[in-house]
Amino acid sequence: MSRMWPDLVDFEARKRTEIPFILQQLAPYRDPVIFDACLGSGATTLGLKQVGIERIISNELDPGLRESALDEARKLGIQLDVTDYDWREIPDDLTSKVNVVVCSGNALTYLFKQSDQLKTLKNFRRILQPGGKLIIDERNYAEHFLRDNGASFRHSGTINYCGKNKVTVRPYYVSPTMVVLEYEHKERGVKAHLVLYPFKKNELKGLLQEVGFDEIDVFGDYKENVDPKEPEFITYICKK
Repeated sequence: MSRMWPDLVDFEARKRTEIPFILQQLAPYRDPVIFDACLGSGATTLGLKQVGIERIISNELDPGLRESALDEARKLGIQLDVTDYDWREIPDDLTSKVNVVVCSGNALTYLFKQSDQLKTLKNFRRILQPGGKLIIDERNYAEHFLRDNGASFRHSGTINYCGKNKVTVRPYYVSPTMVVLEYEHKERGVKAHLVLYPFKKNELKGLLQEVGFDEIDVFGDYKENVDPKEPEFITYICKK
């Protein structure tokens, strides 16, 4: 899967949508410290570095994705500060050291146990300075998967995973407790699968409130006040 990821993401296309949105959230902070919780193949970290955001801790547990991100960084002449923390065990020395935590690309839904989800969110909040923000997203599971067993799923190629011309994405299996997405590389003919937890409507927002975030703004595909049925991804801006 890690070898397919750069083509699935399409750095340049993703940069045009995600990075301006994150920069809007960074505006209140001078020389901010960012914790990119899910480096992946590097799209968010590298996109921010290219526009002058330097103080980024880039975290990735998967060795293949970590190496992919480092390869991309070398091509661009960019140095990365890479960690491999389990989200449930982020060290104490990061407590209150970060202005913004970014957990994008539907990453939290890799965790199935609610106890693990809550522990992760508590840790994200713990490492934020007062006034800091968590930027976290999820696929629109309630409307595009659970409502009609995946029939409403869409992959526009404009949000998060922008490499539609090279990698197709489709629901392979959908149940109230598990979603399996199938990825196929058009040129290589290679398939891969991700097993994910589908948050119910308002479930993730409820967990965010449970760990102490009481100021939460909600965006659909980086826009405010959208029809809940429309966005592919829902993003939460949570202020400590």
